[in-house]
Amino acid sequence: MRKNHPFDNVKYPIYARPLTMVEKIAKTFKAVPIQCNICGFISIIRVTNDNFRENCYCIKCHSFNRQRQLAFVLCNTVTNGRIKTLKEFVNINNLSIYNTETGGTLHNYLSKMNNYVSSEYFGEDYTGGELVNNRMHQDLMSLSFEDDRFDIVISTDVFEHIADPYLAHQEVYRVLKMGGRHIFTVPFYQTDFLDELRASMNSEKELVFHKEPVYHNDPLRSDGVLVFNIFSIEMLSRLARLGFRTNMYHLYNPLNGILGPNGIVFEAIKEKRGHGA
Repeated sequence: MRKNHPFDNVKYPIYARPLTMVEKIAKTFKAVPIQCNICGFISIIRVTNDNFRENCYCIKCHSFNRQRQLAFVLCNTVTNGRIKTLKEFVNINNLSIYNTETGGTLHNYLSKMNNYVSSEYFGEDYTGGELVNNRMHQDLMSLSFEDDRFDIVISTDVFEHIADPYLAHQEVYRVLKMGGRHIFTVPFYQTDFLDELRASMNSEKELVFHKEPVYHNDPLRSDGVLVFNIFSIEMLSRLARLGFRTNMYHLYNPLNGILGPNGIVFEAIKEKRGHGA
């Protein structure tokens, strides 16, 4: 057994750790049994590469690691741990939820709820609330929803693709009820302190690159979607200035198929009127 190390109690920065035994087994055999916290089934996850965060697909519901991370926080924080799976969570009838995507396993389950709304961003040619191929368009920097509309806003790796992410966070704050929460994931530098600005829009709405452009895969765009920012602990301070109290969860739960050293989910709770980011 490893003896205590002087830095064992350091919580930030979150330094890389060796693979656990479960992760080594998953990497070697490309599969590991789990109890999926989305569909609720005893299942198997298929491991397709070393990036645990973006794979580890459940053979029953096709959820991947990052989606189970978000479902874990959603179920455990909203219900104080009484509900363990998203399959059970969707039976709650008194929650209004806004999801910033209209596809995927999370959407497929949450869309069964009575007060559920989802959207995509289709470009500047559309207005907020307009339907495009039966999907609602919303610009997160200028949402069309009224104030204090939602109990929960969900986004998974969306805000890095927004030119002004803190304007979007301010809009999320506006449409949340007091005490409501934004549960989200973003690419996050676990050992840095300042956000990395990779691209921006100038006053003429022209794209400016500050670093080599990076594009993430997007089912709606064949050429991918540009990364404007990668976040760090600075984000929590800027969210606080908006009026959020933000919890950062660093998850590892192999029983639920949550593997890897970078299982980080954020829960920004609307507490008070902010002062701008």
